[in-house]
Amino acid sequence: MFEIQKQSVISEDGQNIYYETCYAHETAPVIVLVHGIGGDVDGLLPVRDILIKNGFSTVALDLRGHGYSSHPASAKHYTMDLFSRDILHVIDAEGLDTVILVGHSGGAVLVLDFALRYPERIKTLVLLGGSYLAPSFLRSRVARRVADGLVALGAYLSPPPFALRHSTYPPGKFYPDYDPWGLARNLVRHSLRSYLWMGRELMNIQFEDRLGEIRMPTLIVVGEKDSIYPLAISRAMHENISNSTLRIIPDANHVIVLNNIDETAGHIIDFVRGL
Repeated sequence: MFEIQKQSVISEDGQNIYYETCYAHETAPVIVLVHGIGGDVDGLLPVRDILIKNGFSTVALDLRGHGYSSHPASAKHYTMDLFSRDILHVIDAEGLDTVILVGHSGGAVLVLDFALRYPERIKTLVLLGGSYLAPSFLRSRVARRVADGLVALGAYLSPPPFALRHSTYPPGKFYPDYDPWGLARNLVRHSLRSYLWMGRELMNIQFEDRLGEIRMPTLIVVGEKDSIYPLAISRAMHENISNSTLRIIPDANHVIVLNNIDETAGHIIDFVRGL
């Protein structure tokens, strides 16, 4: 039976970053797992368990503002640079030179950003239901300013989280792309403030001119009926990342890490073993 170790590291701006490790054996490939906005380590637990059972070591972290990591109040603590540095600090704390880096949803956006900043630290990149650009309705300067203002107001009015904890993800349940009750539960655990500040960063990404810089082997997995980051986005990433492979899960939505666990983990395992 594998053993999960609970760890933490302090970021350069003084935030506690919680993560969990499980090392299969000394030479096992290490997969670093990054959840999306409003998620936490436990949201990737079903996929993680399959990876571990197949001989991979894993490192999974709670992003700042989520789970057991620190929940800073100010927007200055929620930048793409700091999110990427948090991932880097965890990798460094574990003494890892290169890793297989996996992100889901907003976490896929973050690991794409990490790959552009620290390509030498990634052996293989895996993007699960990810994106490389802001939503179409936020492409104009006016729309971005309005959105930024609403986010700032919401964050200012947001209370802190009631307690640092993980969300619950009952097995066998179907998780829709838009789940108001699930979102409400997550906001109680993570706070609206951290959700909004991270969301603002994700709303302002523009990587379309830089996808050609991604050189490492890249796996892109997407649900055929993903309505958060639609299939067309993953197709475009595949077309612009030269060393990439696209896998589409039929009839699946955005939440492939909980609704399509075997297929998602299987694609990762097959891709990594085939390199």
